[in-house]
Amino acid sequence: MYFEKIHIRRIKVTSVDHELDNTVPFREDCFGIYIDFINYWIRPLSMMLKKFGHFKGIKLCQEWGKTITYTYNEAYKVYSKNLTTTRRPKPETKAVKNLQKADPHYCCVPSLHIAIIVLTISFYRMILEREDFTEEEKTNFNGEIYSHGIEIAESVLYMKQHSVNCIPAAIYMMTKITPEIMNVEIAEEIIGDLFKNATDITEENKKRIKAHIQKFYHEMLSESELYGHWSIPVLNWIKNYTAYTK
Repeated sequence: MYFEKIHIRRIKVTSVDHELDNTVPFREDCFGIYIDFINYWIRPLSMMLKKFGHFKGIKLCQEWGKTITYTYNEAYKVYSKNLTTTRRPKPETKAVKNLQKADPHYCCVPSLHIAIIVLTISFYRMILEREDFTEEEKTNFNGEIYSHGIEIAESVLYMKQHSVNCIPAAIYMMTKITPEIMNVEIAEEIIGDLFKNATDITEENKKRIKAHIQKFYHEMLSESELYGHWSIPVLNWIKNYTAYTK
């Protein structure tokens, strides 16, 4: 993606803005939540090493490593054929200015932020059930991972790093590529909890955002039955999409 930014490699770049993006305010104060994305999925690895010790803990960390690597490789199957971007407002804070300068901003559909959040939630739900955790630990760890994941998911829209279109594409991808841990029920739960406690988005617009994400998600699932690979419906959508420009 950096090669595209500096014009060494040429891949088609498509804008994927949607009119609903304007219903979410630009909030630079969400930078801290947004940038915590890496720590978000690293912290549970530390938890497993602490609980199980290095011998078993490292094996569980390797299991995670294989799954997240697989996720990145699958997302690349879209990015390598068609990059996607969105419009970003001009920031006022130094931190967000530096973020925008450093980020090529060409990997919007599917959103890797959203994909890894979904993976973290679903992976650790499986681990917490499969391994030797107490009921209290399950409740606490699942609750923490889920609630912070939702906060980071919301921040990608507040920070204007993604469009509402980027979210369902990522949730759809994870449903298709990790069916052993991810399903429609978890997808609906995540979608339903987006902006649940937001006070800066009207209730009507919350409903519109969620309805759009659900519709996009289920359309991708239905269309995927016609093809041999999950990426084809996403690439078809990108090819035919006309970005909102107002």
